[in-house]
Amino acid sequence: MSENKIMGINNTQEKKFPVMSKVLAVLGSPGSGKTTTSIKLALELAKYKKNTVIVFCDPFTSVIPYVIPAGTETDISLGMLLTAPGLTQTDILEACIPVAQSEYICLLGYKSGESLMAYPKITKDKTLDFFVMLRHLADYVIIDCSTVFEADPVSIVGIETADTALRLGTADLKGISYYQSHMPMLADSVFRSEGHLKAVSVKPGQEWEAVAQQYGGVDFVLSFVPELERQLDEVSLFEPLTSKESQPYNAEIQKIINDIFGLKCMPVKTTAVKKEWKTDTDDTPRPTGKSRVRLSIKLPFGSFGRGRGEF
Repeated sequence: MSENKIMGINNTQEKKFPVMSKVLAVLGSPGSGKTTTSIKLALELAKYKKNTVIVFCDPFTSVIPYVIPAGTETDISLGMLLTAPGLTQTDILEACIPVAQSEYICLLGYKSGESLMAYPKITKDKTLDFFVMLRHLADYVIIDCSTVFEADPVSIVGIETADTALRLGTADLKGISYYQSHMPMLADSVFRSEGHLKAVSVKPGQEWEAVAQQYGGVDFVLSFVPELERQLDEVSLFEPLTSKESQPYNAEIQKIINDIFGLKCMPVKTTAVKKEWKTDTDDTPRPTGKSRVRLSIKLPFGSFGRGRGEF
């Protein structure tokens, strides 16, 4: 048996990673770093000049108020989008919240003080339409799922429709308990859980190898980074990690990007003109210059305004 197998690391040569995934669902136990990881993955994708939407699904504790500065929220929230009579690509784009640190990233989620109780029932059909439109609008979509994903229709549909999922766990008994309680919820074949990738978040002094065995092996190990904790405290999670101690964490984020999205090399700086898309009345995205143009919508998402991204 290989050393990686003994330590609980899955052999990437044996595992069938998805090829050129476009939509990723991130799920896991409380405190495992779902939101942090989603943001850092989006920042890495932005280096490749890829338009990325992060969907913060949690309707129980809204994430949006903690990742953008006060006063920059959109008037349209995820709940409003998914319970309105109609839904178009334009509606989604108008609800997107840009991130000041990168014109290639925008956010969607619930507003401060909202919950599922404030809206009519969110249907599976409307949620499916939402993710199909997002798939056409952005290069990549990262779905930051609710911890109690089985109680959130957006998270459940997001996991089902994503090209793959990344499960995050903590290196402690609480994380194992969550894994044992919630993972059977994804036993249905529509979730393709056998292809999900797994990561463990490790704090100093934790013996993650034994925990990894309880998770059935892990594909990635995200070690505690003091600089990351400082960013959380200083509300600056959209800033890059630059300290020497953060290099292993950055390398693991890059590895996730490589394995899931197929981006195998670091981007080369370029002055190429950014993409511009236009939508038609039938909401089918078409490159600039195609016929029957009704509304011009420029990507990346920085065109919708500026705001300091915060956590």
